Amino acid sequence: MKKSVRFGAVALSSIFLASCIGGNSTEQAERNFTMENKPLPDSSFIPKEVNVVSVGDSLTEGVGDSTGLGGYVPILEKNMEMQDEFSDVEIINFGKRGNRSDQLLKRLKEEEPIRTSIMEADSVIVTIGGNDVMKVFRSNFPSLSYGDFSAALVQYEDRLTNIFSEVRSVNPDASIVLMGIYNPFFVLSADIQEMELIVEEWNNSAKAIAGQWDNTSFVEVSDLFASSQENLLHTDYFHPNDIGYSLIAERIEEALTGILLQAEE
Repeated sequence: MKKSVRFGAVALSSIFLASCIGGNSTEQAERNFTMENKPLPDSSFIPKEVNVVSVGDSLTEGVGDSTGLGGYVPILEKNMEMQDEFSDVEIINFGKRGNRSDQLLKRLKEEEPIRTSIMEADSVIVTIGGNDVMKVFRSNFPSLSYGDFSAALVQYEDRLTNIFSEVRSVNPDASIVLMGIYNPFFVLSADIQEMELIVEEWNNSAKAIAGQWDNTSFVEVSDLFASSQENLLHTDYFHPNDIGYSLIAERIEEALTGILLQAEE
């Protein structure tokens, strides 16, 4: 009895399958054609895994972050993973306190962990320039002049260009996000009225250099610190505090998301 029931079930299944695949061949061909030409799902349907490398100075390392987790980096990582477009975001932090542009350029050329990570990255975030300005400040204080910063800017421009070139030589396809510098220097000396103008000039130069490279974005942050009604600086009056890093992360997130999704188009 069980055998006959099983056979009946198999027979019915065979008849059903035959009715499904044995129809008109023209109708089947049209059906396949229609399916193949349906629009592809948008990027949020298939979230993207993203690998990012952060290089630069103490702003990348996260000095001033009370949690000690790495400043804007973990905030950025968490915020981007909350977006539908991204499934997994990994940001490797190579920030090093005190790095100037010449020191970062040397690290990019010589440190294999950085080079290997950049080779596998979708994007590279760069924070550099603040310590270049600070070096001018310390080297010439108290007899600072506008000319001291202008001379150093020429050298910074050359090194920043070489930093971009080095990143692209390791990974031609990686996008680059460069964060501008901000002005905490008024705390050190209220007598330098030109300090805001100097920071603006350095940022304009950095933005212009970034604009010469494809798939590259400049992130302005100086206005955050200049216009905020609350304190955004750590107790050292130089590095951002937790609130400052959170605002920086939002700005970088906007630029990084835009440049990554643009690359998908």
